[in-house]
Amino acid sequence: MKHFTPLIAGLIAALVFSLSATTPGLAATPRQIALGISEPNSQDMSTVDGVTAELGRQPAIWSLWSDWGNPQSGPFPKDAVDGLSQRGIVPMVYWEPVDPSYNGYDCAHWSLSKIKTHYQYIRAWAQAAKDDGHPIILRFAEEMNIPWYVWGTGICTNTPKMFRTAWQYVWNIFRGKGGVGATNVKFLFSVSGGRNVAADYPGNKYVDYMGLTAIDWGISGHTRWRTLQTVMAPTMKLLTSINRTKPIIGAEIMAGYNQNCAKCDKAAFFTQGYPAVVARWPQLVAMVYFDYDMTAQGQADWRLQSPQSALDAYKGLLTQSQFQGTFTP
Repeated sequence: MKHFTPLIAGLIAALVFSLSATTPGLAATPRQIALGISEPNSQDMSTVDGVTAELGRQPAIWSLWSDWGNPQSGPFPKDAVDGLSQRGIVPMVYWEPVDPSYNGYDCAHWSLSKIKTHYQYIRAWAQAAKDDGHPIILRFAEEMNIPWYVWGTGICTNTPKMFRTAWQYVWNIFRGKGGVGATNVKFLFSVSGGRNVAADYPGNKYVDYMGLTAIDWGISGHTRWRTLQTVMAPTMKLLTSINRTKPIIGAEIMAGYNQNCAKCDKAAFFTQGYPAVVARWPQLVAMVYFDYDMTAQGQADWRLQSPQSALDAYKGLLTQSQFQGTFTP
């Protein structure tokens, strides 16, 4: 069979595109993407059901928080994982190597150089996840590329090389030779901004998903309102340069609200921003919105309901087929 020349193939592709854009029945269907959400009281299933009722649609992904040094949230959250799985929701666990009760950076116990001292905890968590069997996305040591967590580059003695070593050590306990075999746990390498992204990357073998944080502040002192595309573009460029096929999750998407900012349009953040980023980056498979009020911490009211027009816009997305994608890790 003769092969098409590149010129002929290109003409055929152009013709198909033209027909799909102008001929009824041949219009291209926008690809689907999964939408998830992060909420306070994340392990309470009544919170899940309340959010589902409020939004009119169940999220595809739900964030859970698990701090290693917290006796309440540190152990494997079996009840929450089971409750979410029963509802057809995939848990995304913020799995943070820290004792949240410590005021400051406890480098003596929780820096990257101390990861191996927590072997028993890591292995017990991994074994519990394997025994549970449900699919889990593990957002381990998120935003490691910026210096604001005890595991972050530039804090304590942490370096990108140390992060890669720590990540691979943890991954091997879960899924490597001699590990527990927790293949149902998928690892999400999730960064914020552009610093050290490539240097921190543990390698394709050890990463199932890449991810990012994208923030539009919209509060006093941060009145430079940008489109979601503009916010995400620098980090997406770096992630896609590392690997052009690995799926990407918008793991922490948020927009603030400042009524004194005339250019700030949180509703457009959803109605215009979400379709734009899905169209621009084919590797993007899910977006998880951070639905928290953090004004008490000097940040913004990130909640969807601030203002009501933003909540209405987000709920409008959920009625569209494009944003009703399911998620199967």
